[in-house]
Amino acid sequence: MIGNENGIVAGSDTRETIAPNKFLDNRQKVFVDKKQNLIWACCGITKYNGIDYIDVVESILRDTNLSFIEKIDRLQIMIERVTKECYNYIGNGSAMDILIGYKLKRKILIRMNIQNGEVKRNTFFAPLAIEGGSGKMIMNKLPLKDYNHLSLKELEVYVKSRVQETIDKDKEISINDPTHVNTIGGKVRTVTL
Repeated sequence: MIGNENGIVAGSDTRETIAPNKFLDNRQKVFVDKKQNLIWACCGITKYNGIDYIDVVESILRDTNLSFIEKIDRLQIMIERVTKECYNYIGNGSAMDILIGYKLKRKILIRMNIQNGEVKRNTFFAPLAIEGGSGKMIMNKLPLKDYNHLSLKELEVYVKSRVQETIDKDKEISINDPTHVNTIGGKVRTVTL
């Protein structure tokens, strides 16, 4: 997800992770709600115990009866619980990242990383790029650059290329290391706010 003075772009792969070890490549994981000035992306555990957690995240973020802070707090509590439960069932590696962009006078980007029930939540102001998921483990850190001069179209091209690089790198690692689970794949999707 990248935000600057022109807007926010979020991108993701389409690999769906169904705990404990099933994967499909047709899942939408990026969303936008222009009426609420919200954009978000999800990665990590998609379904566990028959519950689709991307659908749950979407329903919380689309709920117009909750304030923005209430939405973030509810997401954190829900994802803490499910990743802890999943960790107790399948072991290490139970994670979900949620990237949220919110347009006020300044654009706010929030990264919520939850692993095995432990939460790290960071808030940033645009211009900035943030990432979630396995990309942070397999890719070089995001280059520090001035994102503010880029148009929304240029941001979208950059986000798409970064997600595709991550897909390609994860596939390469899984080919060379049979113990590495290829959890990133499918098509690249983006949304713009």
